Amino acid sequence: MNKKINRTNFLLLTASCLLFMFTACQKDDNLFEKPAPGEQAGEISLLFNIAGEPETRSAVDGTGNTQHVQYVQLYIFQGTGDNATCIASENIGWVEHFGNIPPTNNAQMKYKVKYNNFIIGNPYTFLAVGLDDQSGTTYGLPAAIMASGTPTTLGNANATLTSGASWTAISKSELFAGYSIITPTMYSLNNGRIDMYRRVAGITGWFTHVPTTVGLKTVSSIRVSLYTQQNKSVPLIKRQQKPLFQDYITSPATANTDSKVLFTIPAPGNTGTTVSQGVYVLPTPTPPAADSYNYTILIEVVATDGSTVSSKRVKLTQGDILDSSTGQGTGVIDQESDYRFPIIANHFYSIGTATSPIDLGGNI
Repeated sequence: MNKKINRTNFLLLTASCLLFMFTACQKDDNLFEKPAPGEQAGEISLLFNIAGEPETRSAVDGTGNTQHVQYVQLYIFQGTGDNATCIASENIGWVEHFGNIPPTNNAQMKYKVKYNNFIIGNPYTFLAVGLDDQSGTTYGLPAAIMASGTPTTLGNANATLTSGASWTAISKSELFAGYSIITPTMYSLNNGRIDMYRRVAGITGWFTHVPTTVGLKTVSSIRVSLYTQQNKSVPLIKRQQKPLFQDYITSPATANTDSKVLFTIPAPGNTGTTVSQGVYVLPTPTPPAADSYNYTILIEVVATDGSTVSSKRVKLTQGDILDSSTGQGTGVIDQESDYRFPIIANHFYSIGTATSPIDLGGNI
């Protein structure tokens, strides 16, 4: 009788243990399927897209839809907003992906992020910077944004002319950037996309009937200048552009007036010859509405003694998207608005065109 009772108790105990183990396994499975915030997340895969076409053209002639990116660096910031901190940085192997022949038009590349210490439920900002063959040296990138030592915050993620570089290097340096915010999940792969656009503007001029003499003076060159010193820094993440233009950093390149000059073209010596030149320039705000700032860009014909013998203010075409006649959100109507406009990143400013160059009047 005792043996029978003991066997019954044993069977009941065994059944209870199996039920407990089954229930425990169910709980463990639920925890795996729904991890608590703070646990490690899955991998991140990104699609990088670079657009050769500028966002806007002023006095457009329809040419030059190319880009020259040869290197792309990915920066990973923990969090969003200005206080997010850079925690990792990776070379995505852009030129290698294309067999060391980088594309010169719109291009895409898929990339699996190497950094894998993401936390579920925490947002991350993925900032990509594209460089041509000169902009890395000009702006000290990719090393200027540090993921160790003294980490960079997103609010300080700027491209700035290095101390050892001349401000003229800006004119030859194409720079792209774009970002995406991703909050990783538990799944094995989290997908995102980064569209990269120029963080510089392009300005090109075409001129004909360049005088060889004006009065008793011999003409030496054509000079195209900004109303103010060129900036040496630009935020890598696009800031607000409307209704108030804030997508720039006030950062004069030099303490003298030389950095106002965008480019200088030697006089061809033949009034029938058309000459042209183009440069990159960092974003600049609209000049203040004052008599001394009645233009954004000025064309000057310069004599051999350095004096200006004639000049023209650059005027936007009627109805141009960059028209600042509304006062850039201030409500003040600017009667000179066609001559006062901002220099905006990823915009192309054409002073004349290849088929319709600016006529400088010939000999006077």
